[in-house]
Amino acid sequence: MDSTSIRDSYDAVADAYAQGFTSDLSAKPLDRAMLTAFAEQVPSGGSVADLGCGPAQVACFLADLGIPVLGVDVSPGMAEVARARRPGLDVRVGSMLDLPLRDGELAGGVAFYSLIHLQAEERPLAYAEFARVVRPGGLVLAAFHAGEEIRHRDSWFDRPVSLDFFALRPDEVAAGLSAAGFKVEATLMRGPYSDEADTERAYLLARRL
Repeated sequence: MDSTSIRDSYDAVADAYAQGFTSDLSAKPLDRAMLTAFAEQVPSGGSVADLGCGPAQVACFLADLGIPVLGVDVSPGMAEVARARRPGLDVRVGSMLDLPLRDGELAGGVAFYSLIHLQAEERPLAYAEFARVVRPGGLVLAAFHAGEEIRHRDSWFDRPVSLDFFALRPDEVAAGLSAAGFKVEATLMRGPYSDEADTERAYLLARRL
């Protein structure tokens, strides 16, 4: 699966996805807690990027906490949905493997369920990009399905797609972030909420050295 497949798949479902997931944080107290902890600790004086922002539910949550935030998504369709949801939000189209951001532009980055589409050999490139764009002392918060399972979708919201969803081992994500120049400061694991897929979730908070 390449970035074109990811882009085209999310373009195909952008409007339906936004309707289904725009308010999903309201039913996820631990997600909100981790995002709030991130917001309280991220250094001031710089923006935070919602990396793989989709319809910008995370970006909007952080903005409502007073965090200067922008979005990045590989799907132009998702970027359009995000801009419509929060007029004035800076949403850039680009890949996590080549972020449309300057070196050290960010005080922090949040990657909620966006690493899960990357192949194993691509993830170190994404971590290196996080390290490039997040200044020393900045924070990254990653959320993902935990484990080793791979699920594939050919249809989503009754539309044709081609997407792989990789569950990730928290120790491997932590090692990858560490190798890229981060120090993991907190890890949280939780089971699925009643309306979620039956997978364990992991959250890693890491600081740029």
